[in-house]
Amino acid sequence: MKPATVTLALAFAAALPLRAEEGAVKGSATHEGSSGQTHVAVSTPSFAFDLIFNSLAFGLDVAALDAAVPEPVVVPQPYAQRGYGEPWDAPSRRKMDARQGLLLSFGLGGGSAYLSTQGPGRVGAFDLDFRLGYGFSDRFQLFMDFGADAGNYPDQGNDFTSWTFTIRGQTVLIGDRAGNGLNVNFGVGVGGVDYNAGYFASSSSATGLALAGGVSYDARLTPFFSLSPEFFVNWHQIPNRSGFADDVSSVYGVRLNFLWYLK
Repeated sequence: MKPATVTLALAFAAALPLRAEEGAVKGSATHEGSSGQTHVAVSTPSFAFDLIFNSLAFGLDVAALDAAVPEPVVVPQPYAQRGYGEPWDAPSRRKMDARQGLLLSFGLGGGSAYLSTQGPGRVGAFDLDFRLGYGFSDRFQLFMDFGADAGNYPDQGNDFTSWTFTIRGQTVLIGDRAGNGLNVNFGVGVGGVDYNAGYFASSSSATGLALAGGVSYDARLTPFFSLSPEFFVNWHQIPNRSGFADDVSSVYGVRLNFLWYLK
């Protein structure tokens, strides 16, 4: 006996006492018309119960009929009819995109840095960048980026390192399926500045909001490795004490990234 049939029988058995009790307490109002005939003015109060119960019974009947349908018999076919070509050929797997997989990048470059704490001028800076993330497809990659730009203000005698840590998304603007193309990336994170005016005169700023982005071109040399020159821009706040306006740091420049997509 099917489980649905057993459930339906139990539901009918459980409903009998309820319907008997309703019959005992059921009342109706009547009135006598001009022709002397009696008309019922109030219908049975078990209409809601009947509707719910009949819906349940109908659903169980459908389930029982569905369970009674025998499963189709699958006739095995020769390998030659499965679309693999020769009988010994294995089914082909979907190839990963060129920019899909674990993303690892190391970059070196230089640029122009501005720190409002050191005056209105800009100075040259050495740039170092590291990225770790994952490429979901040729169209989208997500990675963590740590960048540091080091320079010196001669008038103040201060060495500085402006750093940012951002989470970035990247997409291709123009490219091919082999992994060559023009990309754009943008991210949000935090940044700060470390100062060094001598052995015992170092300090660090508070951490502030950072914005960073870049435009790069991937030149694929091997299936896993690319050279990727990039024009980059980094900006972040340098928070000050309450009552004073925040300072800012901005750096733009060019770097060469050594980029790997590890499958």
